[in-house]
Amino acid sequence: MDKGSRRPRRVGKIAGVFASLRVQIILILLACYLIPSLALIIFIQGTLIPGLKEQTASALTADAEHAWNLTCQNIDSVISLSREAVYDGELADTYASRASGRMTDDEFLRLSRSYIDRKYSRNGLLTFAAYFPAAEPEMFMYTRSGYNEAILFMENGLEEALSLGESLDTGTCFLESGDRLYLVRNLMDLRMERYGMLVLGVRRDALLSPLEALKDTWEGQVLIRLDGAWDGGPFPEGLSEKDGDVLFFRRAAGEDHSLSFLLKVPKARHYREIYQFQYLALGLYLLLVPVLLLLAWYVGRRIVRPISLLSGASRRIEKGEWGVTVPMRGGDELGDLGVAFSSMSLHIKELIDRTYKEELELKNAQIQALQSRINPHFINNALEAINWQSRIEGSKTIPGMVSSLSVLLGAGMARQDRRIVPLREEMKVADAYIYFIQQRFGEDLKVERSLDRSAMDWPVPLLTVQPVLENAVEHGIAPAGGGVISISCRNAGEYMRLEIVNTGRGITPEDRKKIDAALRGETDSGTHLGLANISSRLKLIYGGRAEIRVESDGEMRTAVRIDVPHSQI
Repeated sequence: MDKGSRRPRRVGKIAGVFASLRVQIILILLACYLIPSLALIIFIQGTLIPGLKEQTASALTADAEHAWNLTCQNIDSVISLSREAVYDGELADTYASRASGRMTDDEFLRLSRSYIDRKYSRNGLLTFAAYFPAAEPEMFMYTRSGYNEAILFMENGLEEALSLGESLDTGTCFLESGDRLYLVRNLMDLRMERYGMLVLGVRRDALLSPLEALKDTWEGQVLIRLDGAWDGGPFPEGLSEKDGDVLFFRRAAGEDHSLSFLLKVPKARHYREIYQFQYLALGLYLLLVPVLLLLAWYVGRRIVRPISLLSGASRRIEKGEWGVTVPMRGGDELGDLGVAFSSMSLHIKELIDRTYKEELELKNAQIQALQSRINPHFINNALEAINWQSRIEGSKTIPGMVSSLSVLLGAGMARQDRRIVPLREEMKVADAYIYFIQQRFGEDLKVERSLDRSAMDWPVPLLTVQPVLENAVEHGIAPAGGGVISISCRNAGEYMRLEIVNTGRGITPEDRKKIDAALRGETDSGTHLGLANISSRLKLIYGGRAEIRVESDGEMRTAVRIDVPHSQI
């Protein structure tokens, strides 16, 4: 076998697998789970999480920028305080008076200490303020409230401040000594000559508190460098990410100071709410898996399995295994269907067995009838006896049925040697058949007649109307459970048009093929034998001058139109 023949077989097997109800239900359940999940994941990853990250980044940037601005304001405030000692000139005048001999050392010390007390002792950013002549650092004057801090500076930071003052010129510099922070400034006179130095002890926690507070707010690390070389590495300004951390870096270098700041927040903390939402969504997806499996199991057990049992039993019945039952109990719709199916199967078996016996008995009766050479007149006499007996007993339906049956039997037996009869006589046979089918359908069947009197004597082939009515009942009225049959005829000159319309089930494409075959006289189609017989007899009797047509709107209305010429020649 070549590859070309194997491929259609594989395709057929795959199509058979997907035609399985179980597979289709599983695919539907998977689609109901995966499609919303995929849409939600795309929304979360593509829109929600980026939006949350952007909001979080904006909040961090806003907090950091605000803290940076407040800290810069604090630094500018301290620098401005130190600059006032240069601009107001009081310390310069006092130093000049002492240098010229107009002021004693005690007076110089008293006025200088009074100035720095008045100027700096009440500022919350400062721990102390100190002033000393550049050439005489031993004359170290400080605020009264900052004794301990001033002594600590003299022990640990004075020497470094003196060295720094040699190169500081007119600017300021923040000096770190241990865990203390100081602001050092040279004091210059009008000739721009250095005559002294001002030292301000700065409360580090107060000065840098806005930036330090970010450490607790964002649960991260804070690195701050004030007037010193930055050794934290190169970072881009603003917000960035590196090695699992979110970084915010700012650096400002001015004439009086330089400030570098780095806030490092781990992503796990920075995006904690986002990660928690992702874990929650993942947990919900995983939780839905056992729910989906349970639903698939329930559908398979309560829906697919019963349907499979019914399908298998139906195939066994189709193969001729009558009386097949399914192990299903009532309680729900499928259970009731299974019980009804088993009951119906047993009932069909019983009917088939009984029908088979009746057929055997009928065959025996037919054999006996043939052997006895029963005369058809005996049947008419028997029907007449039944008719009179039913009238005596007062029955209204049986006499009509017997009379109609007598008409039908007469059409089939007494007139076999007649090919053409008047339409009036043909309509009697049709009325007899209509009487029977009205007993069958009752009020569900309505028969309408529109007969042209001038056409009632028109000659037509024997048994033309009744087979068409029978087709209308069996293929239109019966499947629909009822309907309307309209019979009309009119004289159309050289032709008489007979039309029979029913409003039952319409003609399907498959029915159309069978009807067309029957109208061509092909009787091997299995159905519509009456139409095939009528079509064949019209051709034999009238040649091509008679015509029969079947039309339908495809839904409910089907019409059979027969045009019969007046003469057979």
